[in-house]
Amino acid sequence: MAYSPMEGLSEGLESASEFFNRAEEHREYAIRLSRDIIRRSKKIIHSIHEGEDCSEDADKIAEEIRRLVSGLAEEPSVLYSGPAADAMSEYAEAAILGSMLEKGTVPTHTALGITEPSWALGLADSVGELRRVALKCLMSGDIERAINVYRMMEEVTDGLLMFDVPDAVAPMRRKQDIARGVMERTRSDIAIAVVMSEKRK
Repeated sequence: MAYSPMEGLSEGLESASEFFNRAEEHREYAIRLSRDIIRRSKKIIHSIHEGEDCSEDADKIAEEIRRLVSGLAEEPSVLYSGPAADAMSEYAEAAILGSMLEKGTVPTHTALGITEPSWALGLADSVGELRRVALKCLMSGDIERAINVYRMMEEVTDGLLMFDVPDAVAPMRRKQDIARGVMERTRSDIAIAVVMSEKRK
């Protein structure tokens, strides 16, 4: 009896090959856009600390985020992990930091047009940047401003600690530990500055 090709094998292989090709194309697309988003996000954070205007970069990065998310809408496995997720997290950190310092508000993931996990991780990373702002205030003698920034850190950290997320879903536990440590160090720095200020009076 002559051997005949198994039914369904060629169709299955062709379908899988098409899927892999699309996934690779989406991955390359994510890598290309993510590099510029991350670069611009870091530039914006630097500008915020230096008191420089970053509105032009903010507009450009918002457009790049829209392109990234819309381009990966049919490939959630790429959107929610790897370079795309990292880029959205970096963008969230920059946007949240700027909004907190300028307006005292935190833009939602919907307002930023990104995924919830990247928003939450970016929010967590903003605590470290707020510490830099608080320390700069202390160095210039503006204790009141440092205290206000610390209160932002405290509010954000308290919110983050409400999450109970397995590491397989998102590295939130590590971010929580870092945020808690950063907040405690900042509180200690402010307390020392207040004591020293009272002694000088």
